[in-house]
Amino acid sequence: MKKKESIFLHEYFMAATCFLGVAASVGSLIFGFGDGDSFALFGIITKLVTAVAMYLAFRFYKWDVAKGLMGGILFCMLYQEAHLVLGKLWSEQDFDAYLTAGVQGSLYLAAAGMTFLMTIIITVNHFFISYATHGNPKNVILNRIAILFKLVVYILLFAVIGKLGFPAAALWKNAFQYVTDIALLLLLVSTESQFDTFNALRQEMLKEKREARNRK
Repeated sequence: MKKKESIFLHEYFMAATCFLGVAASVGSLIFGFGDGDSFALFGIITKLVTAVAMYLAFRFYKWDVAKGLMGGILFCMLYQEAHLVLGKLWSEQDFDAYLTAGVQGSLYLAAAGMTFLMTIIITVNHFFISYATHGNPKNVILNRIAILFKLVVYILLFAVIGKLGFPAAALWKNAFQYVTDIALLLLLVSTESQFDTFNALRQEMLKEKREARNRK
């Protein structure tokens, strides 16, 4: 790897992130297999398969496949977080229980809402970056900021959940779920970095062709 080359373009980083995502998905399966939540199980398996497929896409440069995979997984994360924030905490009014828990409960509610909002921003920007006719660098920058903020919020969730008195199995399941999502977000940044690199390479090739045509 060259000194000025981003770590997200490095093969070993991609492999390590993929391994982290797979290991965390397996952990989520172990701790969440018997709770009867069929969608959660489907989401875990989807993320596991996506992590492996993303690495294979990286190895064989199937970036169209990678774009589709990450778009699908972002919608999966959106549904998962919308179900928690809008379906469970808001509709079932479980937020009352968290508010009575004090500062930790309030932080959990705020963090859950912020991570949902960041996923919306990341999903919209991902489609602008990947499918727009003319890529907008501002979308790439905004997406990186949203991903960074989401990772910080995940750290807050790690710290808060442990103080809310959840059962040990739920704590481990949530922890592995967040680690899986972190790995997938890092894979997303790696994929977008590859797009940036390939776009730059394509522009260089077009420039060389134009110069060769002008010389003729």
